[in-house]
Amino acid sequence: MNTHAVPVEKYHGTGNDFLVVDAAAEDVGDRAAFARAHCDRETGVDGGDFGAALPRDGDADRDASGGRRGADGVLFLSVDERFDPTRVVMTLVQPDGSTATMCGNGARVVARWAHDRTGDREFMIDTQAGTRRATVTADATAAAIEMGVPTFDPRRVPVARDGALADEPLIDEAVEGLTVTAVNTGVPHAVAFVDGGRDDPDGIDGVDLDAVAPPVRHADVFPEGANVNLAAVVDDGAGDGPAVLDQRTFERGVEGETRSCGTGAVAVVAVARRLGLIDGDDAVSRPPGGELEITVPDSGHATLTGPVAHEFSGTLPADPR
Repeated sequence: MNTHAVPVEKYHGTGNDFLVVDAAAEDVGDRAAFARAHCDRETGVDGGDFGAALPRDGDADRDASGGRRGADGVLFLSVDERFDPTRVVMTLVQPDGSTATMCGNGARVVARWAHDRTGDREFMIDTQAGTRRATVTADATAAAIEMGVPTFDPRRVPVARDGALADEPLIDEAVEGLTVTAVNTGVPHAVAFVDGGRDDPDGIDGVDLDAVAPPVRHADVFPEGANVNLAAVVDDGAGDGPAVLDQRTFERGVEGETRSCGTGAVAVVAVARRLGLIDGDDAVSRPPGGELEITVPDSGHATLTGPVAHEFSGTLPADPR
């Protein structure tokens, strides 16, 4: 039984908040139990326990994160400075104890955490979805991450039909009450577009996401489950500037709505491009926690850029039982 105290840091990217553990230095035997206990929104870690009246980066960042108890996951990280750029191995354990193959905002947090430890501004991050290049701005208030190439390939999402992996992509089809498109941006996503953005009282925020998302998240057509995104086109990008989309995400593994989702933001933009809803490669996604800049080119890696901030430092029991 691991009864020692484990040093942790808490960071967030547009309100998507994570505990960070240096896996090379600290032994957490039961990572799933650690995440379930400390990420719980009712009983989990609270910055106030460590005297964190405000996060290190100021009031605006606390407003974005909500200063909330618990977290959207635990990042177990190992840094290897022998490589150029410095390499970081990333494992994300979610609040339900499962492991996610990729997390865009989490990877941006990884870059900021590694920058705080090394002073470097460029990193290679090893995720279960592949190795991704990340950069941190000179003032360390924002980070960008390569997100791989979004795929609609039904065998890679994956999508199933009649109990077997499908041969045709799932594009703009009805699934458990929502019309969705399935895409993998490191993890599987189901994206549904609705009429009306956040400024419309009958728009995206008027949808009861906790009611409509779970049936889609667990639908038979998604044998590994799916994150469920609602999106609304605010500006199609046909004029000056990038397209703008409002976004909400019900995350698999969190089993609830998060304030931001990086893989979801890329998914929303990729689907909007596939359906011809926006012009150009560049877009701004607006989840509840802030704004993310996304590029989804016709070929090559998508990219995700946005703010990231440190909230507090402390120690937590390795064995929370």
